[in-house]
Parts: sequence; C-alpha cells; structure tokens
Amino acid sequence: MFKSWMALFLSVVFLGLAGCGSKEKPGTIHLSSWGDPQENEILQDLIDQFEKQNPDIPVKLDRVPYSDYTDKLLTQFAAGLAPDVIFASSENMPNFYPRHLLEDLNPYLEKDKSVDINAVYPALLKTYRIKGHMYAIPRDIAPVCVVYYNKKAFDAAKLPYPKDNWTTQDFLKDCLKLQKVDDKGNVTQWAFVEDYPLPDAWIYDFGGRFVDDVYNPKKYMVDQPGFLNGVKFRADLMLKYKVMPTPASLSQQGGVGTSDMFANGRAAMIMSGIWKVPMFRQSKNLDWDVVLIPRVPGVPRAVVGGSSGYGIVTTSKHKDSAWKLVAFLSGAQGQKLFAHTGLVQPALKVVAQSPDFLDGQDPKNKKMLLKAVDYSIDVPLAENWKEVENGVIYSELDKVWIGNETPEDAITKIKVELLKNPPESEDAAAK
Repeated sequence: MFKSWMALFLSVVFLGLAGCGSKEKPGTIHLSSWGDPQENEILQDLIDQFEKQNPDIPVKLDRVPYSDYTDKLLTQFAAGLAPDVIFASSENMPNFYPRHLLEDLNPYLEKDKSVDINAVYPALLKTYRIKGHMYAIPRDIAPVCVVYYNKKAFDAAKLPYPKDNWTTQDFLKDCLKLQKVDDKGNVTQWAFVEDYPLPDAWIYDFGGRFVDDVYNPKKYMVDQPGFLNGVKFRADLMLKYKVMPTPASLSQQGGVGTSDMFANGRAAMIMSGIWKVPMFRQSKNLDWDVVLIPRVPGVPRAVVGGSSGYGIVTTSKHKDSAWKLVAFLSGAQGQKLFAHTGLVQPALKVVAQSPDFLDGQDPKNKKMLLKAVDYSIDVPLAENWKEVENGVIYSELDKVWIGNETPEDAITKIKVELLKNPPESEDAAAK
C-alpha cells in the first residue's frame, strides 16, 4: 500500500514539475472530474460557455478515471499540486472533509445571491453542509434504487409490470417465473442482476444500517435483524432460488457486464441508478421501464443515496474565479443540459420536476425518483469508512455470496472486527 501511494506521489510530482515549463494562461482554473465521454463532452461544452461569459478566466478540464480519482486528488493535495475545483461525490466526502480539502463556501453563498442553495433537495444539504458549513454545491442526486425491467420478458412470463409499491415477496415470485433455463441446465435468462454488487441496497431495504448516524457516526451497527435479513435475502437470490448470478456465474459470462446482459435480453431486471438510461435508450430492441426497489412490508423505506457536486480546493490560489465556475456548473443551465441526456437527476428541485428531466422518453416512470430522494441514506461521514466497508464488511460478505459462510457467522466476525475499527471522526483524522 505504501509503495503504491509513493509511486502515485512521485508521478504526480513529476507531472507537476514537467508542467512548469508548459505555457498556460495566467489565472487558469483547473477542474478535476471523472465521467464517461458523453458526460465530459457536456462538461467541456459548459466550460466553453463559461469562458465566453468570463473571458478573463481560462479553465482546463483534467479528467481522471473514477477508480483513481480519490487517491490522485489526495496525493496532489499532499504535494501542493491540487486543482482549483473538483467534482466531488457523497462517497468522496469521508475522505475529503476530514483532511480539510474543501473550502467553506458559506462566505461565497452570502455574497452571491444568484445561488439559492435552498433550491436543492434537502437531503443534499445534509450531505454537503457539515457542522453548518457548505463544502460543495450539488449538481445531481442519484439514489441507487432503480430496478430496470424488460417488458417483453414480463409479457412472455404473463406477469403484470411491477409498480412502485411492490413487495419483496412480489419481486421474488416474479423472479421465479422470469428465470429461464434450457434442457441442459444452462441459464438463458437471469431474472435479476445488479449493475455492481449492491448488498447495501437490500440491507437498507430490510431496515439495516451500517452506523448509528451517517453524518456523525459514533459506532457501527451490523448486528440488527434488518442487516442480517438483508444479507440473507440477497444470498438466497443467488444460492437458494438461483435467480441471480453468483460472482462465479458472472465470471463465466466471457467479459459481458450485467448492463449488457440486460440490454441483450440475458437478464429480465437490473438494479442500478438513473445513469444507465442513456445506454438503454440506445438499445433499439429493448422495451423497458423502471420501478422503485421492492419494499419490505412493515419496514420504513430506505434506499442507497448518492449525489455529486462541485467544490473549491482549500489550496487554490484563484478562489474567487473558482467560485464563479462552481456557481455556473451547478446552476440551472448546466443541470438542464445533463438532464436532457437522461444521465442524471438534477439537484435543483425545479429542474428535476420540469420537462428537462421528465421528458416523456423512456423510462416513463422516471418520476418515481422525485420521491425516492426522501428515502436516501448517504455513506457514513467517517474517514475510515471505505477501508471498513471494503476491507472488513464486504470482504467477509463475499464469502456468503459464494456459499462458504453463513450470514450469521459472517456478521459475527464483522462485528468483532468493527469493534477494533470504530468510525474515525474529524478529530481522529487530525491527530
């Protein structure tokens, strides 16, 4: 781990020194972001518009793959080579906030009345406003609770299309009828797949929680019945009912991802976020729509939250110019352009409720996301969350998904490890 960080550090320093001799306009704002080519094309168009309106503020877009994004930014920050503006997700905040990477935007919001922070979804204010200070201006909100379904698969199974109030029992009954196997026992159509492993979606669905308070976590909570029931349900989908592929089954797909499986008719349903819309819109033979993740009777709704926005790095030497860029990119104009692609759900309520987002195209039931934001739960604001999530919780649960460990045994082991790794607060991070 140390060697990989050192290599990344030296590469960042080298690139920074190499860039010293390059010609760059004075006062250039560096914007760091991730995203696919379509998203970055829109972002560059917005930057071009911003530069036309602000000819004295040149902007350079630095795209970083999401898998490297956090590590690179932290290394740049440590080396004094951080960009001026960064695209930050709710998942980044546990890493960025305790290290004081982001500038407090309250003074800018007080001066610039063109940005109405209260026009965004209230859930986003909880994510990016920490201890009364705003650290990013939200651009989009993205609950990971969208079940895409193939209408032709439901028609062939003589099943009615699911509704937002369907239950996990309804979902399981549908899965059992949607699963198709040939005479040799080979699966020709999976009933359900996930865009990527989403055990947290089922844990929240059954009432489980990872921490006592995501915005001020004091302890991890994995020993409640809801947590266990969510893990059991997901495991049963794979191992008992065999309507969802195991990790081993997915590895045998020859490199075909679950999104392609759904688009090609190899899976009747897939769970993800709204960002899959542009891809599925391009599938000419796919007749589809979306529905909210099935609910558990008697359990309050809760879904995996997600969002992103723009913030100013504390080390920026051009903070006033950086603020102008942040205000522009997170404004209505930018959110409308992204909404037209179907890629994101705008953070501004007025844009999310407008035809810019509810455009009448597939998916027709996109409006369910306007309510889903009320159920969103963000990642815990603990500096060691990613380490705990991947290195303790999910690494142990991986044994459950392949049948090598029972959910009960896995959770017992997780609990023991979490007692050694309590949530790290800002104070702990500063030591």
